This record gives sequence, C-alpha cells and structure tokens, in this order.
Amino acid sequence: MKGDAQPLIKFFDGSDKRFIIPLYQRNYDWKEDNCEQLFTDLMKLHNSNRKSHFFGSIVSSIQAGTEDRYIIDGQQRITTVSLLLIAMVNAKKENLIEATDSKLVEKIFKRYLVDEYQEDERKVKLKPIKKDMQAFDALLYKQKDQYIKESNVTRNYDFFYDKVIHCGLTIDELFETIKKLEVINIRLDEDDDPQLIFESLNSTGLDLSEADKIRNYLLMSLAPEEQDDLYTRYWNPIEDNTNYNPTFFVRDYLTMKQGKIGRIDKIYFIFKEYAESVGIDRSSLLMDMHRYAKIYSQIDNATIGTDKLNRKLSQLRILDSTVAYPFFIAFFDYAANNTLSETEIYEVLDVIEGYWARRIICNLPSNALNKVFATLHRDVLNHINTADSSAKPSYINVLKYVLLKKGRSSVFPSDEEVRGDFISRQIYKMPLNARMFIFERLENRDNNERHDVVKELTEKNITIEHIMPQTLSDKWKAALGSDWERIHQQYLHTMANLTLTGYNSQYSNLTFLEKRDMDKGFKESAFRLNNYVKSCDQWTETEMKNRQQGLLDVFMHLWPMPATTFEPIRQEAESASLDEEDYEFTGKKLQAYLLHGVRYTVGTWKEMLIQVCGHILLEKRSTIEWLCANEKCSFSNTPDSWKKELGPNMYVWTDNSTATKINILHGLFEECNIPASELVFEFWTTTEDEESDGSLDQGQVPVP
Repeated sequence: MKGDAQPLIKFFDGSDKRFIIPLYQRNYDWKEDNCEQLFTDLMKLHNSNRKSHFFGSIVSSIQAGTEDRYIIDGQQRITTVSLLLIAMVNAKKENLIEATDSKLVEKIFKRYLVDEYQEDERKVKLKPIKKDMQAFDALLYKQKDQYIKESNVTRNYDFFYDKVIHCGLTIDELFETIKKLEVINIRLDEDDDPQLIFESLNSTGLDLSEADKIRNYLLMSLAPEEQDDLYTRYWNPIEDNTNYNPTFFVRDYLTMKQGKIGRIDKIYFIFKEYAESVGIDRSSLLMDMHRYAKIYSQIDNATIGTDKLNRKLSQLRILDSTVAYPFFIAFFDYAANNTLSETEIYEVLDVIEGYWARRIICNLPSNALNKVFATLHRDVLNHINTADSSAKPSYINVLKYVLLKKGRSSVFPSDEEVRGDFISRQIYKMPLNARMFIFERLENRDNNERHDVVKELTEKNITIEHIMPQTLSDKWKAALGSDWERIHQQYLHTMANLTLTGYNSQYSNLTFLEKRDMDKGFKESAFRLNNYVKSCDQWTETEMKNRQQGLLDVFMHLWPMPATTFEPIRQEAESASLDEEDYEFTGKKLQAYLLHGVRYTVGTWKEMLIQVCGHILLEKRSTIEWLCANEKCSFSNTPDSWKKELGPNMYVWTDNSTATKINILHGLFEECNIPASELVFEFWTTTEDEESDGSLDQGQVPVP
C-alpha cells in the first residue's frame, strides 16, 4: 500500500485510465447540502491566497495489465467533482459561462471526463454502478429533456450547473480553483485485499468527532506558536470543562447564540458558518467559548453558587436537563453580569422546575422543550429591552410572563389541568428520570433532612412499591369490595397507590395489615411518603383517594402556579412555526410568514405556499426538480388545474386544505434539509371557518 498527497485533478489525469466503482459500493448519495458545502469552499478558496484545500482521501486498487482504478473509498468525492466538471463543460457549450482559454473545455472533456482511446464502446472515465451510470452518461451525451431527472446524479448536476452559471467566475478561474483540491491518494498493491481494506475503512477505526473538526478548523491555519497558545489557554480548558466531550457543549453554545437547534452530526458545518459570519478572530471566539464552557461545567456539576442554588440545580439535573443548557448558560452569564440576587436566581430555577414538573404530570411532550429553551433567554431579554426605560421589569417577572403565554405543546399547565391529570397519571409510563424526580421531590420536599432517593433507586437499594399489589389475592379482593376490578385498574399505577421501600421483595402480595405490621413494614418506614400509609387500618378506595389528595396538595405546594404583573407595551401577534407538529393550523387566518428571519405579508394559505415554494426554488432548484420528476411531496412535472406552475415542468398541488399545505411544506423542508423552524406563520386574532382561495378538502381532487 502506497500513499501520497496530490492534487485531485492529477488523480483524474492520464490516458487509458478509468475509475470503476465496485458493485459492493452504495449508490451515489451525496445530498444537495454536501454539494453546497463543496461549492462554498471552492468560492472561499478562490477568494483567498491559499494554495490548496484538503478534500479527503481516495483509496484505489489497479487492475493488472491496465490503468483502471477500482475505487475502494472516495467514490462520492470523485463522482461529485466529475459532475461539477460536466456542468462546466455543458455551461460553456451553451455560452452561459466565459472562458479565457478557448481550448480549456475540450481539455477538461478529453483529459478528465472521457478516454477517447478506450476500446470499449463506452468512453467515459468514471464507471458508476449501473443505475447511476445511465444518469451520468446522459449528462455527457444527451439533450436535457433526456436526462434522468429522478436520479440523485442528475439532481446534484443540476445544482452545480446553476451554481456555475451564476457564480461570476470564468471557467478558467473555476478550474484553477478545482486544481487546488488536494487528496491523499492511497494505492493498494497486488497483495492487498481490496475487500478487507473496504471492510476496515467502513467498520473499524474512529471518525473525527464534530469537536475534533471544530478544533482543527480553529487552530490548523494558525502559526505553530499561536496554535500552542490558543490550545493551552482556551481549547484544552474547554475540553476539561466538558469532560473531554465538547461536541454537545458546542451545540448548546450555538443554540444559545443562534436561537435554533442544530443536528449533532452537522455541528461542525453549523459552527464553521457561524464563526465566519460573526467576523471575529479565532482568539476572541475561543475566549468567548471558554467563558461559557466554564458556566457549562458549573451547571453540569451543580456548582453554580450557594448550597441552596446547587441543590435546586441538582434537582433539575435529575430530569436529564441538558435540553435546558442553552437557557441555563445564557441566564447564569446574564445573572453574573447584571448582579441578580440569589433570591431571584433561585426563583428562576424554581419556576423552570415547576414548568417541567407540571408538564410531566400532564404528560406533555418533552421534545417541545428543545425549542422553548433554545429561545427562552432571548425572548425574556427582548421584552426587558423594549420595556419602558423608566420602569424596567425584573427578569423573573418577564420569565413568568413568557412561560405563561406559551400554548399548545409548550403550554404551562394550569392548576385545573394538574389536578385533573394527577389522579390518573400512570407513573410507569413516565421516563425513568422523570419518575425518580417526582418521587424524590414528593419525598424530600424542601426539608434539610433528606433521603437520596435517586441514588438509592439507581443502585436498587430501594424500589417503588405497589401498596395494593399488581396481582390481587382473594383477601385483597374482599377488602376492596365488590367493585375491586375497577378500583384495581383505576389506582394501581397512580401516585395514590405507589410508595418507596427497601423491602419490596418481602411485601409481595401480602394483605395491607401484614405489609404495615411486619418486621420492617410500613409502620417502621423512615420515608415521608409512608406517613399516611402507616396510620391506616385498611387500604381501600377511600384511603387511596385521601392519599391522592394529600400528595396532590404537596405537589401544588412545591410547584404553585406562578403569577406575573408584567405586560408588554404592545400585544404580540399569535404565531406558530412549521415544526410545531401538534398545532392546529386549520381555521387560522394567515397575515404573514417569516422565512429565514425575513417577513412577508400574504392574504391566504395558497398564496403563502406558492411564495415559499418560490423562495425555496431559488435556494434548492435541483431538489425541487428532483421532487417533481419523482412525483414526491405533491410536486409534479405535469400540469393540472389544481396545481400551480413554479417553473418549466415544475408544479405543486395548491387547491387543497390547509392541513395538506402544511404537509407539503414539511415534505419540502425535509427533502431540502431546511429546519422546519425556519418558517414561522403569523395570524390575525380572528379566525375563519374556511379559506376563500379555492382550498378544498383533500378528497375533492385527485391526489398527485
């Protein structure tokens, strides 16, 4: 096995050379965002003084007696750059891009895309697997109307073709930039087993983590002395403060800064885009990250302040509260810079805990909290900063207002909702951490003398016990009375019938009095949760109702409904983003939408759908063409009376219900890899029963 660094274009060059993708490789599957990243890097490379850009490695083996290369690893990169070269050649043939060197197009075609001297009928250098090959060859030799539009090969070619003709570079400039792409060219010897190499590359070893890529991005371009200085002062402490797993911290840092949650496997690209947009030097950026990493560590270890604050934070951490870290790191930084009192900081944590606890009891979706905590601090500051300067509201007062205004999946449950759901909540349907949190808080409350319920449950030193057992004996049935089946079903897994014990296995399905009076029975229990139980002489529906009410009173005392006196200067319009899956859009009268932060006024849902598709078409034309070619997500390449034309051979179904329009947008945003949160709708305060724009129920027209 031999390897060296060389320009990618040199790897392409050479007569009698073909690049064969073995059949065990997957189909070409780079997405448009991968291609967009490559083209963006090329544009930055063109505008910089850099002489090269590392583009990964290529592993190949040579077929004996030929120059044919079997591509073991790197087919996605080779295919992608080939598509870019074809796009350049075709754009020049159609005079849509300038060229200084009149022979450059011919050179690209003959030296890097085809081999005229190949004895086979097919002269193309790259030989993808069969389905991809048909689409690839069509781009070289057929007219546009004969391209295989449903292929991912064509989809990415269309993307590059559009970029090539609009990038403002000549074909010479673009080609010179491509020549700066550098790869590690690894060539296998005859004794090397390509299949074993392939398996090794794809099943063993560790890829660089997102944090590794971020570290390299921040440090690699610097002089060695500066690298060492910034690593020692900032990056290594960041790793130390995040238990040497900084990827999740970087995601939370970006969420705090940008107000949106990035996919963990895309954090490097999101960070790179953010770093280049803020326009500060690497040292300042690392300094800022280090400052927040220290706060992150204090949150993660519940060492943020006094014992009282740390205990409250520890309670929240039982809930796997990393979802709230973007809020916490922003809030604690603000609290320190604005000298918030311990009392106000504690109350902020207390309100967050109450919001969470009430949502657990009301069985509200936990995934809604991601978005809430991504923007919560920013929402509070927006109100504080726009309030009357003569009477600035307190942070806690505005926080309560913001949370109490939440609706739908993000709602702050009312007392009535909590009381209604507490009596029927099935405790074993809670996530384990939520279950332990509820038991810990109901047991310890706010007492200084405490049981470490979470630790003991985790280590299985104690368990959750059914007072009325899961399997009823005849004695239990008799004690419960003739309605024993309903009582058993209604109360078995609710708080009324559950407690803590260290002797679960000894209790089994003994009668209540046996459980109470046995050695180490309920009468001897040290848990507060058993105080009422040990005073009872029987365990029937009456006792369960009484205990249920007592525990509900404790719950409401721990987490009362907050109240606020804050009112914003101007009333906010009702809004909802596309990612709020449980929001009922039907019947809402649309007044505007925001896409990528830009606001557009509209009169109807149909108008909005057409406009949004138009915006996305400018961003992701090749993806929409692919959707139309494949008749996906209600896009089509055939006209009908119920469809709206977006462009040549591109149509979208528009005469349908509001719910269907929302589903179309979900499909479009998913295919284009655009977060659904980027689209926000604003509504008039009044609603309408039906649209007047020709919208129909889904069943009234054929579904495309």
